[in-house]
Amino acid sequence: MKPDTNCKTLYISDLDGTLLDKKAKLSRHSEELIKRFIENGGLFSVATARSQSAVSILSRLDIRIPSIHLNGVLMYDYKNRKYIDCTPMETSAALEIIRILKSFDRMSFVYNFDSDCGINVEFEKLSNEVEKNFFEVRKDNDYKSFRQTSNITVSDDKKVIYFTMVDRYERLYPIYCEIKKVVGAKPTLYRDNYSEMYFLEVFSSSATKAAGMMKLKKLVGADRVVAFGDNLNDIEMLKAADVGIAVGDSVDEVKEHADIIIGNSYEDGVAEYLLKISS
Repeated sequence: MKPDTNCKTLYISDLDGTLLDKKAKLSRHSEELIKRFIENGGLFSVATARSQSAVSILSRLDIRIPSIHLNGVLMYDYKNRKYIDCTPMETSAALEIIRILKSFDRMSFVYNFDSDCGINVEFEKLSNEVEKNFFEVRKDNDYKSFRQTSNITVSDDKKVIYFTMVDRYERLYPIYCEIKKVVGAKPTLYRDNYSEMYFLEVFSSSATKAAGMMKLKKLVGADRVVAFGDNLNDIEMLKAADVGIAVGDSVDEVKEHADIIIGNSYEDGVAEYLLKISS
């Protein structure tokens, strides 16, 4: 049976820890169920902290509407294979974040965006094995360039969109607290799904998964939105959705904000839910 067409609903899911399994893969079973859901008219997309690596992960799903990347900073159009919306940081906020990071002697990956060249990432050094792996996996991708420099700078000529770093919680938490004070900046701190480390990510306060989700809802003309998530950077999205759903292996704080709790991510929880509501 096709999804209910009397009420146009957008279904939007986080990727890592929600739609993907413990090896950061989309299972064949989830792929088949979600593809069938889309073919039957379901509006399905993702909102993720990833950038265009999400595109390759989802390449076999035939997603027909845009997706939200970098926690709401970018919107990607699958049909035309390009980003169609970008929310950069104010230069003053980016400069203050650089100052704070240098005061802690801990620089991050700094993402810049150019509508012609795409995403350019600068970094000064790789601080641990997780960051080294992050770089190694992505360094040869044609949709994102990496450049190592001895001194990262910010200016009005650069459209800074994102800061990201991976480290121990006790190393990142003091930095997170200082960045929270920066006007125009939105920091998020959450555990990596695949290690004991934590991510600290910073972007414009106008760019969140929740804000990106609402933009997409308006763009596709949906009446309501159902969101799936598992980690702290998903909470605002679940709260802003008409129905917020946590997978069974979500962190406890996410479950507290969810309307519904479904099966685990590694047991195809999202796909099985879509099968249930469309049967």
